[in-house]
Amino acid sequence: MAASLNGDAGSYEAVLDGARVAQFLATQNWTIQSDLGYAQVWSEPGAVDKLIRRILIPKDPTLDDYKVRLSQALSRISETYAWSLADLAEQIAAVSADLFFVRVDQHMTDGTIPLRQASALLESIDDMIRSAALTTANPLSTGRGRMPTLVNDFLNDDVRMGHTKRGSFIITVAARLDSPADAASSAEPGSVAVKATTQRAASFTRQVMTTLARTLEVTKQVAESSAHAPDFDQAMETGMRLPMVKALQSMGSSEGLRSLDMSFEWAPIEPQREAVEDKIDMSRETVLLLDRISERLVRKDPPKDLTITGPVVELRRGAESESVSDGRGAGEVVLRADIDGSWRKVGITLSGTDYDWAIEAHRKKLPLTAGGVLEKVGRSWVLSEPVLDTAFLEFQAAQAAGMP
Repeated sequence: MAASLNGDAGSYEAVLDGARVAQFLATQNWTIQSDLGYAQVWSEPGAVDKLIRRILIPKDPTLDDYKVRLSQALSRISETYAWSLADLAEQIAAVSADLFFVRVDQHMTDGTIPLRQASALLESIDDMIRSAALTTANPLSTGRGRMPTLVNDFLNDDVRMGHTKRGSFIITVAARLDSPADAASSAEPGSVAVKATTQRAASFTRQVMTTLARTLEVTKQVAESSAHAPDFDQAMETGMRLPMVKALQSMGSSEGLRSLDMSFEWAPIEPQREAVEDKIDMSRETVLLLDRISERLVRKDPPKDLTITGPVVELRRGAESESVSDGRGAGEVVLRADIDGSWRKVGITLSGTDYDWAIEAHRKKLPLTAGGVLEKVGRSWVLSEPVLDTAFLEFQAAQAAGMP
């Protein structure tokens, strides 16, 4: 076995190991092409129409050629950014990110998945991380109402995503760690995060990712009725929430799915204070068992009335529109509305004059306001029992008609 890294790389041996290099690549929009267990293959985010460069990052330091392969990878990365080895070592040392991998193991004839499935997969992962972040910030949070500033900043600034496809579809999430001082200054007064940082505990990012790992494992145990599973209320206290379960159901609903394989790699810059599983696999059978968990969570936290406002981005006239008793149109409209701090498309079924007002709002590019019960059905948001507030549209119509 080589005693040290080859050449000048040996001077930075304490900083440049496979784990740190992989974390750096994830934050620079490189994508993982395959994970061989003892090594990973990553590709650079090169320009369009240019040859994609791939490098092998060794993970097992007991391999005879570990340091030789690592030196070769460092040389290729340095060439890509036109950096000296010292500059690269400084950049890698400054990077700290927990990595979360989601692998969709399903039948694929050509190594690809439908674009809409990929989009839905990203949205579901976003829902899972948001749920974990809200639980971390406030263990009693229901996920409704104003999103805490700390959570909003974390989701907007610290979570990065990339994806690959080869034999299976892998999403790579890099959650950048913050320093205790940064977390304390951005947290809201009296919050759990303030108490944690003043005691120099884990950063908020590490707490969120730990909550995510713990919740995924507990959800799997409850679904499978494992002997190690906590009771339902205890599982909820650990972070098992309806958005998390629904996200897993959405991810596992694809035809041909064999399993969802989720794993974590913890940034070495911060110690992991809580022992959690770093690999959680859910078979298709386990995903199907999530239905009963979802039903119990809905009973414990039923959907509530909500008012949403947004532009009408789509009109879908229903087949039953010709049979409406008042002779007017009917169908589904799609609003683009702010749901828990994120823009979502929400379907609303309307008929009669309500559908006419939706057409008017769409034609004149005016916002439509509707109240009702908001819930996620499969991969779609739906507002049931809708009641339109047409006061603004009526006012605009009167102004256009020249009425005082």
